[in-house]
Amino acid sequence: MRRLLLCALLLAAACAPSLKLGEGDRQKLVGELEGRRRFTRVALYVGGFFGDRGRLLLSDQPFGELDLLEEPDGTVIPPPGPDAILPPGTPVRIQRVEFPTGWTVAQRIAMTPRYHPWVELSVKGEELPAMVVLPQDLASREEALGELDRLLASDDPAPRLAALPAEQRQAVLEKRLVEGMGQAAVELAWGLPEKRHIDRPARSEEWSWASGRRRASFKEDRLVKFEEAKAPKAPAKP
Repeated sequence: MRRLLLCALLLAAACAPSLKLGEGDRQKLVGELEGRRRFTRVALYVGGFFGDRGRLLLSDQPFGELDLLEEPDGTVIPPPGPDAILPPGTPVRIQRVEFPTGWTVAQRIAMTPRYHPWVELSVKGEELPAMVVLPQDLASREEALGELDRLLASDDPAPRLAALPAEQRQAVLEKRLVEGMGQAAVELAWGLPEKRHIDRPARSEEWSWASGRRRASFKEDRLVKFEEAKAPKAPAKP
């Protein structure tokens, strides 16, 4: 049994990715984040964590856009569809920050994105721990904090949500857009954009997410048009 375990650990260590994030930055992140209380910055999908039934997955992207796990031939394996949506302002606590070292990868369930950094959260109203999966190619502490900051905030955004008109507030809770939304409301619903193109003379902006699979157009800070890929709907959490 020990020999089998040793072989598994050696194999996992050989397969584990070469981390760009240095040991010093990793230790700083653990010290800065673990145990801290935060709030969901934007509306987040919550659903099954791939093949691990003891955890949940959190994402601001539709699960169909995620490419966190692949078959040997490169075919993307999507997670199970989302079960619910967490509203902006949901209290969470960062329980653990975990990096894919050889030992860690060996302990993770095979059908999970085990070669990525994970941030484990306890979420108010959820019994299971919820995982935020960070990119594999993080090169600095600042990059890691920036990625996490896209989803979690130190200040509660619930008052900003409550101040929206009723139609827009309901749209945010369902992670959808309606024309006339301001940029802040669009961020609450779809998350921070991947790219922004600003035309100052025309007083317009174009936002895009997921390599252009979703887009939004603004005129004088008001949403005038948007495009989105079809994704399974998830019920909003009460």
